[in-house]
Amino acid sequence: MSADSITIIFSPYHVGIRDHRVGNVTVNFVKLDPVDEFEGEIGRSFELLRRLSTAVTKAVEQNTFPLILSGNCMSSAGVACGLGIDDLKFIYFDAHDDLDSPDVNENGYLDAMGLSMLRGKSWKAHMKTVPGYKPLKYDGNFLYCGLRDQSEVQRQRVIDSGMSSIWGEPGQKVNFVTKLSKELEEKSYGASLVHLALDVLDDSYGKVNDYPSPGGLFESELIECMSLVPKKSNPESLTVCSFDPDSGDGDKIARIAIEAIATFVLSLVQTNALKKT
Repeated sequence: MSADSITIIFSPYHVGIRDHRVGNVTVNFVKLDPVDEFEGEIGRSFELLRRLSTAVTKAVEQNTFPLILSGNCMSSAGVACGLGIDDLKFIYFDAHDDLDSPDVNENGYLDAMGLSMLRGKSWKAHMKTVPGYKPLKYDGNFLYCGLRDQSEVQRQRVIDSGMSSIWGEPGQKVNFVTKLSKELEEKSYGASLVHLALDVLDDSYGKVNDYPSPGGLFESELIECMSLVPKKSNPESLTVCSFDPDSGDGDKIARIAIEAIATFVLSLVQTNALKKT
């Protein structure tokens, strides 16, 4: 993909509730309308996935790069549907795997099930209502970076699904940049959905949301990784999510997020994936 602008799609929702969390290029701005008329967390959340998929498809049709700002990790399931790419790859910066299905989920959040939904393993009837949806395979197509805050059951599900992971290790420093570079060179990550959940940061930076954890990326590592990804893959979108500005460390985390996004966009420009105006 070589886009001539960016479309920022703003989805400030978590569990379907509004504001619960939440270089020189042309920037468009799209804001998803409230879904208050839909009943319950499930109804609201799936309507947001439908609207997000439609917004992403429209952005792609207009030759703009979708940059999604969302309160919830599950949004990337809608993004993937909207991109409509058969052999879509995934590069996920996240402390959590989002691969739960209802039978193993313990925290009660749909947020933890987004990749299970997209894989066609849960909430099948609802996912069929999302425009562009079709079950996607992760074996050989999926790379986590910074994954760590998991139960043994969750960790094993990632392994069994054939997903690659650069694991974070509490109490042990991992060279995320070197390992990411090697992984992207050894495997072909072409057209990719890039997902940045800000809780991938180490908890030494403070509270990003309700689920901080040790063993994550330092700020400098995240910035370097965001510069690296467009140089070694072909990003089709970027989702930045799961940041609660009211968690107590909002200003610090927001600054890091802005720098990470700006670095990613600059790398898109440098690789000609995004055109300057």
